[in-house]
Amino acid sequence: MGSLEAMTKGSDQRYLGDTAKLKIAQGVVGAVADKGSVLKFIPYTMQSVLHRGFQDLGASSLHSAHDLLKSSILRLEVRTGAAQVEGGVHGLVSYEKKSF
Repeated sequence: MGSLEAMTKGSDQRYLGDTAKLKIAQGVVGAVADKGSVLKFIPYTMQSVLHRGFQDLGASSLHSAHDLLKSSILRLEVRTGAAQVEGGVHGLVSYEKKSF
């Protein structure tokens, strides 16, 4: 978890990502206005949702997440527009692209 820079310093080991073939960063060091086509990012997004997203929820699969919702162990909340903006990338003045 964390930026690519953080993963190279060992954060991926804390979250069981050190043996993954496909590294998924959760975080940035800077901001970029445009990176081009989104098609190349679809596999990363799918892997992120399937692994990291469910890990953050405490579920191992979509079926498991549904079971947690039905049993009220997992609760989801609607986020306000302000909360969504605050949770996004903001306040960064530079970006240095690094490949993993």
